[in-house]
Amino acid sequence: MLRENLVTGLKEFGLSEYEAKAYLALSLHGPLTASGVSEKGRIPQSKVYGILRSLSKKFLTESWNGKPLKFKSVEPSIGLKKILERKRMSIENLREKSEIILNQIKPLKGFETEQFGLWSSSGKLACMEKAAEMLERAKKFGYATTSRFSRYPVLDNAYVSALKSGIRIKMLGTSKLDQTKKARATWYSKQGAEIRILEMRIHPIIGIIDNKEVSFRLDNSNTPDMIWSNNPALINVFKIYFEELWKKAKRFKV
Repeated sequence: MLRENLVTGLKEFGLSEYEAKAYLALSLHGPLTASGVSEKGRIPQSKVYGILRSLSKKFLTESWNGKPLKFKSVEPSIGLKKILERKRMSIENLREKSEIILNQIKPLKGFETEQFGLWSSSGKLACMEKAAEMLERAKKFGYATTSRFSRYPVLDNAYVSALKSGIRIKMLGTSKLDQTKKARATWYSKQGAEIRILEMRIHPIIGIIDNKEVSFRLDNSNTPDMIWSNNPALINVFKIYFEELWKKAKRFKV
């Protein structure tokens, strides 16, 4: 039986489930006929030849034109490096294209983001992506409240980059810290963020950047909505609210 964690790992390299199973079967059991791949990989006989052709196009398998026809995997250390190299080249190609597109896309005269007061994003990941985007625009400071000190790769990178650039980051925890939350808060603290804790019955999620933009999250469902605004009056209201909470909060000790 093929280990599910290996199948899952190969799928992260861009292989389908059947491709991952076929490649594992060949890597673990050596050269096999199509029937052998079907049996060892638990792949329907009707699909196995198509899967093997697909792996061949990805330079992950080779065939021996004998009787019976047999297939073998390219050495995993080589095969995975080939996948990574192709992905690297693809990313480089996309980066070059993005630069061309960004240079050609210019807002129409008079069409500026500042004219629009409120925007919304739905879903937890979208909210975190928006928070990271806001941090990337920070020039002076970033303030945020959080109930969980959640971590997310894109957000982590934005925090580290901002702190290294000298941006002052204040994070206010609004719930009691269990072991997991404390570990996350410790990570943020070690990066250079100022952290205080104020346990609250209601947990407002707020982000403020440079007196220029604010976001607040509504956790009314499993797919929370984030509201973003660059309205000066709204920014000022949330900043005053944050500063009042900050005064009452206790300093987090690592």
